[in-house]
Amino acid sequence: MALGYVTAGDLAQALLPMHMRGDALAQTMQDKPMLKWWESKKKAFAGGLNFQITEPVQGAFMSDTTTLQGYSQDDQLNFGQAMNIQRTSFYGKEHNYGLIITWTELKQDGITIDDKQAVRRHSDKELFVLTDVLKNRMADFAESYARGKARLFFLDGSQDPKAMAGFKSIIQDTNNVGTVGGINKAAYPWWQNRANLALVPSGESQNLCRFFQTELRNLRLFGGRPDAAFCGQDFLNALEMEIRAKGVYTQEGFTKDETNDFGQGSISLKGLGKFVWEPMLDQLSESKRCYILDSRRIKLRPMEDEDDKTLTPVRPYNYLVFLHNITWTGAITCQQLNANGVYALA
Repeated sequence: MALGYVTAGDLAQALLPMHMRGDALAQTMQDKPMLKWWESKKKAFAGGLNFQITEPVQGAFMSDTTTLQGYSQDDQLNFGQAMNIQRTSFYGKEHNYGLIITWTELKQDGITIDDKQAVRRHSDKELFVLTDVLKNRMADFAESYARGKARLFFLDGSQDPKAMAGFKSIIQDTNNVGTVGGINKAAYPWWQNRANLALVPSGESQNLCRFFQTELRNLRLFGGRPDAAFCGQDFLNALEMEIRAKGVYTQEGFTKDETNDFGQGSISLKGLGKFVWEPMLDQLSESKRCYILDSRRIKLRPMEDEDDKTLTPVRPYNYLVFLHNITWTGAITCQQLNANGVYALA
C-alpha cells in the first residue's frame, strides 16, 4: 500500500541522506618523479652572501695553445701558461608557503586549539563530523606545496624575480647563446648543453632509437654519466611506437589468452636507464619534450637547515586563527653542461 503524504513527510524529517565517512579522496594527485629525483640527489650548502654558490670549472687546457715541442742541442724552448680555471655562480632564493585556518572552522569541526598550538578533538565529534577538516586542510597544504615546488624546479625564473630559477634556466633550447652560471656559452663551446628539438619518430627507420644510441655517447664523451630521462607523454608515445614497430608481442599466435597481452614494458637505454613519464611536462604544454640529466653534474642545493622548514607562527593578537607555513631556501646548480640535454619532437 502506498504511503500517505503525512507519513512520507515524517520520514523525510526523520532520515538523513547516506553520507560516507572518511578522508576526502583526492581526484587530481599525480606522481612527481622528477621532484623525487631532485630530492634524492640533493646536496646542501651552508649559506653565504646573497646565498651565492660557486664551483670551479675548466674547459680549456694549456694544450689548446701550446704544443709538445721537439728540440735538440741549444734550441730555444717555448713555455705556456696554464690559467684556465673559471667559476660558476648561482644564487639561492627564499620561498614560503603558508596556510591559515580560522578557529571558527576548527570549532565547527569539533576541534579546540589554543595559543600553544595544542589541539583537542571533542569526544562526540564523530556524531556530526564526516570528514576531519583539520586533517584534510593539512593534507591539502602538503600536496599543494609539493605541486608548487615541483613546478618551480621546472621553470626558468622569469615568472618571479624573487623565486629560484629552475633547471630550464640551465638546460636551454638555444644551447650556444646567453650565459649560465655567469659563463658565456657562445664564448666557451664546452659550456653548452646538448639540444635537438627537431626529432622525427619513425617506426620503419627507428629514428629516435638510433639517435639516442649515438647521443648517449656524446653525453658521456667528456666524462658525463647521465642517469635520468624525463619525458612528456607524446615523446614517450613516440618511443613506444618505434619499439613496438620492431618488436613482436607473442610467439603463440592469437590462440592463448595469457599470450595476447598488448601491454608494453618500460623503455630503457643501456648506460642511461629508464625513460620516465613526467606529468609536469604535459601540464606545461611540453609533452613532446625529453630531458636527460646527470645527477653528479646538475644538483638541487637547499640551504642547510632551511630545507622544507616547518613553522607555526604565533597568531596576531587581534585574529583567532591557526597559522602554519613551510619555508625553503636553495638553488639548482650545474658544474658540467655538456653531460645534460634537452630533446623534442619536431
